[in-house]
Amino acid sequence: MIKRLKFPAWVVIGTAMILIVAGFIQLFDSAGLRKSAENVTTISKYPGLDLHTLTKETDHYTYSTSQPETEHQAINESINQWIDGEKGAFLKEVEISKESLDDTMRAHLNIQVETNRMSENFYSLVFRSYSITGGANGQNKVNVFNLDMTNGRLLELGDALELDGENIDQLKEIIWEGLQSNQEWQLYVDETLFNEVMGDPDNWKWSIDNGHFTLYWDEYEIAAGAAGEMELDIPIEKIAVFLKKSIQSYLAMPEEQVRELDAIREREQLKLDPDGKYIALTFDDGPSAAVTPKVLQALKDHNAKATFFMLGSQAEYYPGLVREVAKAGHEIGNHSGSHPDLSKADAAKIRDEIAGTTKTIKDAAGVDVNHFRPPYGAYNEGVIDYMNETGQSIILWSVDSLDWKYRNSETVRQTILQQASPGAIVLMHDIHPTTADALPDLLSALEQEGYEFVTVSQLLEWKGQAGVGPYFGSRQASGK
Repeated sequence: MIKRLKFPAWVVIGTAMILIVAGFIQLFDSAGLRKSAENVTTISKYPGLDLHTLTKETDHYTYSTSQPETEHQAINESINQWIDGEKGAFLKEVEISKESLDDTMRAHLNIQVETNRMSENFYSLVFRSYSITGGANGQNKVNVFNLDMTNGRLLELGDALELDGENIDQLKEIIWEGLQSNQEWQLYVDETLFNEVMGDPDNWKWSIDNGHFTLYWDEYEIAAGAAGEMELDIPIEKIAVFLKKSIQSYLAMPEEQVRELDAIREREQLKLDPDGKYIALTFDDGPSAAVTPKVLQALKDHNAKATFFMLGSQAEYYPGLVREVAKAGHEIGNHSGSHPDLSKADAAKIRDEIAGTTKTIKDAAGVDVNHFRPPYGAYNEGVIDYMNETGQSIILWSVDSLDWKYRNSETVRQTILQQASPGAIVLMHDIHPTTADALPDLLSALEQEGYEFVTVSQLLEWKGQAGVGPYFGSRQASGK
């Protein structure tokens, strides 16, 4: 016979059961056996950035949006404002097309983000939006946000590039050339639309990394629809002259790349006048611990750039000086490893002497070597063949200072001044103290005569010369 409990008994038993269960739960919690979802932490791959996906589905439309979130309110507000704008425009189109939308044809909006971490605290977020509210084709859009996570702000184009003076026009020319280099885009890009869109740099959609400056355009923005959404990568070297030092820091560029870009900037910023008065000073046989630093100081005092033809044996002993020469913006050339007469050398000897020195210089300073000066000015067909193979040039001289012969600073100065002419290549050696002593007065005298100092590469470009050579520079005009 089952005895039924009266109400008060049920209350007592129920309360007891609740207390027992609560006790077990507390025991599990204290032992770490039960974990709440609130205690589970998910760490983003990108420090300082979280990503939320928002979706919605109705009878007339669906959407899915990727929405990044940072610790900085100003950044979040800018990103959310753009996403909300895209949603708002989409929903307006949905309202207009509502009558034609049903389960068989619903409008759709999709916004996805590509996250590019350029350095520890610099991100580029590339958003791509696709929407369709009817018809056969949807619409593609793109937008970019460059995030300075250190200062909690968005980078503007002016933070990356110098936009003063004629820079905008020059940048537009580089961008247009890049578009025209794509044979498919040539058929669709509209120059009038391009000029209208690119007229205001504040509206450019861009990103930047150590390799490229990238621009983005919506479908139909500067070209016919067949071109689609467009993305153009411009090698960073092509815009080196416009780069701000601050952006190099943002990108955490390695020292070697900074030097290369600085060298490009130096060359580009010196606009050589076809009728100008230029001279290339060159120094052989170094670097020398005793003399090269004095030569560098004299050149620095006169804001003069020169070309140093280094011996591999010297560069190996003084790699720090090789770096100093490159860091100061000077050009480095190859003068062989051990200063032999290569006119009597075979192919193997030529290769060893030149290739070994090129590697030593590259290892020390991270710069490319494009020019070779044969010791004693002596070379043979084997040297020419090797120059053709490696794409280097043979550089000789038109003015010999004879500093190796006359160890007298005044004699060196007078010898050079008597032979100097526009386009000359001057031979000196940064191993003789008297040469370093002659430089300050020599540079002042040449400046007074209107000369500007350039590297060998700049001189060859000015003269329109390219290839193996040999190149001597201009000799003194008669009657000077």
